[in-house]
Amino acid sequence: MKVLITDYAWPDLKVETDVIESAGFELVAGPAVAGSEEAIERLVAGHDPDAILTCWAPVSARAITSATRLKIVARLGVGLDNIDIGAATAVGAWVTNVPDYCLEEVSDHALALLLNHFRAIAGYDRDVKEGRWAPGSRPLKRIAELTVGIIGYGRIGRATGRKLVAFGCTVLATNGDHPVTAEAGVQAATVEDIQNSADAIILHVPLSNETHHLIDENFISACKHKPLVINVSRGGLVSNEALLDALADGRLSGAALDVVEGEPSPPTNIIGHANVTATPHVAFLSDTSVIELRTRACEEVVRVLSGKDPANACNRLQSGLSLPGGVASDIRVIQTVQGSIVVKKALDKLKVAADWRSDPVRSLTEVAALNAATELLGPGAVPRVLWSDSVRNQFAMELVSPTQKNWKQELLAGTVNLVTARRVGELLGMLHKRSSRCPELAERFADQTFFRELRVTPYFERIAQRNPQYRGAVSTVIEGVTTRREALVHGDYSPKNLLVDDATVTVVDWEVAHWGDPRFDVAFVLAHLILKAHRREAKMNELLFAERSFVEGYLVEGPAVFDAHLLPLLGCLLLARLDSDSPVDYVTELDTGGIRRVAQTLLSDDMMFANRWFN
Repeated sequence: MKVLITDYAWPDLKVETDVIESAGFELVAGPAVAGSEEAIERLVAGHDPDAILTCWAPVSARAITSATRLKIVARLGVGLDNIDIGAATAVGAWVTNVPDYCLEEVSDHALALLLNHFRAIAGYDRDVKEGRWAPGSRPLKRIAELTVGIIGYGRIGRATGRKLVAFGCTVLATNGDHPVTAEAGVQAATVEDIQNSADAIILHVPLSNETHHLIDENFISACKHKPLVINVSRGGLVSNEALLDALADGRLSGAALDVVEGEPSPPTNIIGHANVTATPHVAFLSDTSVIELRTRACEEVVRVLSGKDPANACNRLQSGLSLPGGVASDIRVIQTVQGSIVVKKALDKLKVAADWRSDPVRSLTEVAALNAATELLGPGAVPRVLWSDSVRNQFAMELVSPTQKNWKQELLAGTVNLVTARRVGELLGMLHKRSSRCPELAERFADQTFFRELRVTPYFERIAQRNPQYRGAVSTVIEGVTTRREALVHGDYSPKNLLVDDATVTVVDWEVAHWGDPRFDVAFVLAHLILKAHRREAKMNELLFAERSFVEGYLVEGPAVFDAHLLPLLGCLLLARLDSDSPVDYVTELDTGGIRRVAQTLLSDDMMFANRWFN
């Protein structure tokens, strides 16, 4: 098995080589200095490793998903903001760190920065070296009189608190939403308590979407004692702009930074400021800590490649809530320290009784369709794609707001919102009309293979086999929907794939997207609404009004599709949800006889009925 180390911050790789190769594995080294995200992606794709060891290098989703047999991404450090944990979890790879190798070093460094500021060590040192012997020229404070706030009371925060208590400081600690079990001499506090009382604020929190620019203009403005800000965690926790403004107008007494946003080339106006002390991201360093870090990170790799679970796992491979819904994919919600994501994996054999198969490479088509729809409909109308994995035919997207409900479930529960129905129509009309003006989309989505595999064969051809009296009409419908190539068609625009909250609608499941006949999508929606109106005890009149609202919404921007071609297509789709390989899951609740009569009329080429329907 092959282990790739992407970068390293020490002169040689003797420790890594000894641990990895003595276990029988091969160690491959990238450059010592961390490359760009693209460079690391090329490095991983070129070596296809079983394990990745990384120090500072960005290990992106693209890098992770390009490794076909990846089992672990091991961080040579504590923080995980340079690793896409969701992607690693989705491909079945552990993510590990070494969470406690530098507890003493980082807490020592935070304390040293505090002592330096309030005892003016560096300033007096410069004075003396420059020939100024002026003992009273700089303000000094008694350390025991300080109130110090610690934001992030984990392992390192507790070590810092213990040392501050020994100096006699009043120590306030908070750990965000997690309760603080304060140790001797440390008081559990809120962020507001720290802002109100602290003379110094020490940051020991990881960098995430929630903590990015934690120290910003609003945070600083709420501080009452012009505190010193000490950052020994991640540079992105502090807004450089807000920091400079607060130093300029005296709202902060200073900043002591081992990490700076923009490192290793941080802004010179930050590190050169008279009230800023800066060190080059060395808080974790000592001879002892570095050897321990390197050894333990490599031991995690050996442990996992030997078939064992890691000692310091930062993800759970069996985690994830499986979402109900379609039959063509497995969909999971994965919780990571970077937030919740949705991972969708296309299946070869669909989850139905029939032997219904489709090439899972359609996942790439769905990603392309989601990206195209974002351009056409704007953000929010479809989930944002986070990454795609062509090796495993899966991709990740953002989690839609929990306030949005599945429209199918809402309709089945008797909740019929006409505003929602109209918006559903508006979005579909926008998709069809706007895409029809984009010839590049016609080329990108020209392949109708998945439409044939997932709709034409299992729906239309199947109902023709089971209803031979309609074979001619069905053949005409098939010819129409496969030869009328006018717009980007969703292919599965049904209530189950619409997440709604009044006029807010998000469209999911684009794996049947193709360049084709927009009538298919319109008929697909209408068929589902008609089916639901024929359920026993359904609110038929309200559902008929919903059909009208949908059509009115579509006509706002949609192309002209309400013609004689639409009705037999609608008839086929009604029969398909009774007789195809994928009948609706509430078929036992339906007036199937009534639906068949409607379908028969729609397939009969009755122009008098058609005129009545369109009017």
